[in-house]
Amino acid sequence: MSILQGINTLRSVRRFKPDPVPDDVIRKILEAATRAASGSNSQPWEFVVVRDRKVKARLTEPMLRTWLARLGTGPKMIGRMKEVYDDATEMLRNTENVPAIVFCCFDTNRVSKSEEVRYASILPSVQNLMLAAHALGLGTCLTVHGSTSTRGEPEVKKILGIPNNIKIACLVYLGYPAVKLGPPRRKSVDQYSHYDRW
Repeated sequence: MSILQGINTLRSVRRFKPDPVPDDVIRKILEAATRAASGSNSQPWEFVVVRDRKVKARLTEPMLRTWLARLGTGPKMIGRMKEVYDDATEMLRNTENVPAIVFCCFDTNRVSKSEEVRYASILPSVQNLMLAAHALGLGTCLTVHGSTSTRGEPEVKKILGIPNNIKIACLVYLGYPAVKLGPPRRKSVDQYSHYDRW
């Protein structure tokens, strides 16, 4: 698969086969993640790979509880957005059945204090991770559950033993897809492109 094929066919996968992801495959994916660019080449990334079913079950509670609490205080969803949020809720409920979850974090001691630089230094590695997984026949779904105080981060960090200086940026659900998905639907690049000025 060429890099452009990977980019053009990458999809969010929310239904996975129960098959475990082999250690060597996870290592290849993480190695690809660490080849990303970062601010001042700080390489602040830290990855916590969770495969233990009992640990995943413990993680489900704070992430699902805070998600449902936020849904309860937000506007009522209808149509396509309701489908999206229902899918996200179902995925959270099934967290323990996902073969692997990669918590993508950064070490606040190894990167700029600027929040913009911090996220600009971790998110390219997350995209690398997802593209590498896709190239190796796996599916991924990027989410921010468990990544802020209103999304259960304090409890998630405690469960995983993540030190105070480590910040969870996001997490990626990882496994072999249970369904075959076509290419993503996107609007034309012409709607978003500006040259020399807006």
